[in-house]
Parts: sequence; C-alpha cells; structure tokens
Amino acid sequence: MDFTREHAEIILAILTGIGLSAACGFRIFLPLLALNLASMHGYIGLAPGFEWIGGYTVTVAFSLATILEIVAYYVPWLDNVMDAIASPVSIIAGTIATASLVTDIPPSLKWTISIIAGGGIAGLLQ
Repeated sequence: MDFTREHAEIILAILTGIGLSAACGFRIFLPLLALNLASMHGYIGLAPGFEWIGGYTVTVAFSLATILEIVAYYVPWLDNVMDAIASPVSIIAGTIATASLVTDIPPSLKWTISIIAGGGIAGLLQ
C-alpha cells in the first residue's frame, strides 16, 4: 500500500482530534469552542454528521459553558459541582472532538479510535 495524501490527511485529522481531546481533559468546553470557531471560519472540515458543531447556536452554548467553567474556578461550591461532572463530560467531549475530525475511514474504526484515543486521553488528563 502506498502512502498517499489521503492517508496523510487521515493521520493529521486523528492527531488533531487527539490533541483537542487532550485539551478537553484540562478545560472541557474551550477546545470545543475553538473547534466550533475554526469550523465556522473554514479552517477545519468536520466529518459528516458533525456539521452541527459549526453552528451559531453551538457557538453561544460553548461560549456560555466556557464562561461557566472559568467562573466556577473562582466559586468554591460551583467548582465542586463542576469537578464532580468533569470526568465523564471530558471523556464524552474528547470522543466527540476526535470523531468530528476523522473522515474517510470505516465507522467502526472511526469510533474505536475516537473512544480509545480521544476519550481515553481526555479522561487520563482529567
């Protein structure tokens, strides 16, 4: 099998997704907001079925969630609530971040990579 430009694009998409997933382990919503803005401005193409990430309502939702996450850092009781839900939410966010970028591979492989690499690295860094 020859290594082609298509293979390089798939590998780059997987690595970008894993990088965003790792960032989701530190701050859950900020990487998703960055993904949303990059998609809206045409810097990143999203996989079929994930076009919703590039919508304006999602920008508002991720922006409000990011602000809540930052404010929670300064409000002790809210920080405790956010810490309680952070692990499962970061795993889900990491999985979505990776899956939204991976295209042109079979769905079973895409979701395996997304769950293990994306969700796994987000959960590990959480």
